[in-house]
Amino acid sequence: MSDINSNKPKEREDLFDRDVLITQRHLNDDLKHTAPTKSIAFKAMIVIMVFLIISILYRGIVLAVTNDYLFRSVLNNDAPEMPAWYPSVTIFLGVIALIGVFMVAGFKKWGVYMTLTSLFLSAVLQPEFMADGTLFTLFALFVFIGYGLAIIYPYWYKFK
Repeated sequence: MSDINSNKPKEREDLFDRDVLITQRHLNDDLKHTAPTKSIAFKAMIVIMVFLIISILYRGIVLAVTNDYLFRSVLNNDAPEMPAWYPSVTIFLGVIALIGVFMVAGFKKWGVYMTLTSLFLSAVLQPEFMADGTLFTLFALFVFIGYGLAIIYPYWYKFK
């Protein structure tokens, strides 16, 4: 009976020890970007996000001017009416996202939160499914989450 128990692999006692986990996590600093300048990937992420958010702002301005968000002329005027608040909210959230991206370029944590929140709210507040509005806003959000946060992570210790 004692032979069976002695053949089992021993569990590490420090495996879930909070102090060991915290100290070992900080021993590996390979992921920190320590160069004095921003990388090409970081600069490209800022340029891509500025382009995407300016496109969302342009769409909001076109919505405000034309008062048509579902291409009613193409749909034979069967589409529902656009809410009056929608163009102004689209422009407002786009401006907040643009300010957030410039804050990210300046290493401000609030910029990350502002960009994520405003893009998420833009996607949630869509009154109807629109090929240009819903999918483009979700695309911008997914680019920032997928590509942007992967690029931002090595710089996170520089963010204030």
